[in-house]
Amino acid sequence: QAAMLVPPGAGAVPPAQPGPWIERVVGWLGKVFLQDGPSRPASPEAGSTLRRWRCHVQRFFYRIYASLRIEELFSIIRDFPDSRPAIEDLKYCLERTDQRQQLLVSLRAALETRLLHPGVNTCDIITLYISAIKALRVLDPSMVILEVACEPIRRYLRTREDTVRQIVAGLTGDSDGTGDLAVEL
Repeated sequence: QAAMLVPPGAGAVPPAQPGPWIERVVGWLGKVFLQDGPSRPASPEAGSTLRRWRCHVQRFFYRIYASLRIEELFSIIRDFPDSRPAIEDLKYCLERTDQRQQLLVSLRAALETRLLHPGVNTCDIITLYISAIKALRVLDPSMVILEVACEPIRRYLRTREDTVRQIVAGLTGDSDGTGDLAVEL
């Protein structure tokens, strides 16, 4: 199943193609800014301007969409593999924008505030860590994002007294929620 970028008021658009919705926006820009229409054809300069605007509009939408997905990344990881289309959309947008640093800062902050504190069960931390490994592999096959963003999880798990016990229980199938650990190995 292909991932879908869905801007407001438009149908689903596969991320591999900018989609008709961007063309509608560019068409609107042509009519508004260049006064392009059937009675008045666009000049070559206007066509060049419109091509530049098309690039700006695409980049703008990719940056906005990536920013929205980056803010939701903790939940997207938690819901993986059901959220795989969102990961694929984000990957597509990150390939066209320079937002990896924003992603790293945001994800590390979300992990530290929402996951890495005494109120969260070790089993839940391990389960989310497994989901993060799976999701971030899809997002970044080089696994650089995984190494950097998940370093606080690895460091925090070393401080928990029951980490080894939960991992062993997960491997033997004695613990709820960490069954993925046995499957992965």
